[in-house]
Amino acid sequence: MGTKIYGIGAAQNPDNADETILLDGLDDSRCHVLKDEHPEQENFFHQIGGVLKTRKIYKPEDCEDEKQARCWRHAQVPFLYVEAEIADDTDHPNAKSAAALLRFSKRPDVPLDVGFSIDGGIARREDANGNPTEDAEVGKILAHTIGTGISMTVKPCNPKCVTFLENDLTKSAAMALKPPPRYWEALKKSIAKTSFNVVLEDEDLTLYLKCEKLKKSLKDYMGGFTSMKCKNCGNGVRFFKSSKDLPNGCTNCGGSFSMADIWSSLNK
Repeated sequence: MGTKIYGIGAAQNPDNADETILLDGLDDSRCHVLKDEHPEQENFFHQIGGVLKTRKIYKPEDCEDEKQARCWRHAQVPFLYVEAEIADDTDHPNAKSAAALLRFSKRPDVPLDVGFSIDGGIARREDANGNPTEDAEVGKILAHTIGTGISMTVKPCNPKCVTFLENDLTKSAAMALKPPPRYWEALKKSIAKTSFNVVLEDEDLTLYLKCEKLKKSLKDYMGGFTSMKCKNCGNGVRFFKSSKDLPNGCTNCGGSFSMADIWSSLNK
C-alpha cells in the first residue's frame, strides 16, 4: 500500500495570482490522477498515484470526519477536499521521490511545504461584477472550471492548499482528548486498589481489568506525557502532551498520529 495523504485541492479565496475559483462551478468528476509539479507533458512518469476521494465542503457542518474538519480549520473558506494515495510502494521513481519529500517536509525543522494544486482548464472567467470575460487581467473570478487531476507541488498557487499525511492528525489545533469519563474513574480505582476483595459490578470489573492492561499508567497520563513505538518506523520513541504543545512526533522518522491512534495503542 502506498502513502496515503489528504488535504485541500482547491479553495475559494484569492490565490497568489489574485484569482478566485468558485467551488460551485468546479467540475471535479475527472480528478482521478495524482501528479507531480503540474507536468507540461502527460505521461506515466509524472503520474505518481491516484485520487481516492474528492468532496466539496462549504461550511464546518459539511465535514464527515476529523480529517475534513482539520482541513476546514486551515482553510476557513469553501474548499475541495482530496484524499489520494502515492504509488511509492512500487518501483515508480517519481512516486518514491514525492512521498519522501512529503515526509521530509513534515519535520518541524524543515522550512518546506508540499501542497496540492488542481490541474485542468478554465471554461468561464468573470470580472468583479459577474460579467463574463476572456481577459485574464480583469477576469479574476474563475466561475466555471474543469479539474482533470491533482498535483503535489512545493509551490502551490494557493497557500491554503496544503497536504497532510494520513496518520498525522495531531498537527491540528485540536486539544488532546482526555480519556472517556468511565475509563478515567476506572483508572483511578486501579491506582487505589491492591486486591479484588471489594466486589465490583460485572461491567465495572471488565472495565477495571481492561484499564489494568494499559501499557502506560495513569501517573504517566496525568504527567502529560507518555511514549511508545512509532507505527511508521517501529523504532522511534514518541512523546505526547495533553496540552497545546502538539504535534506529536516520532524522534526517529518524524511521523505523527492522532490521539485516537494513541488510545488505540495504549489499549492493545
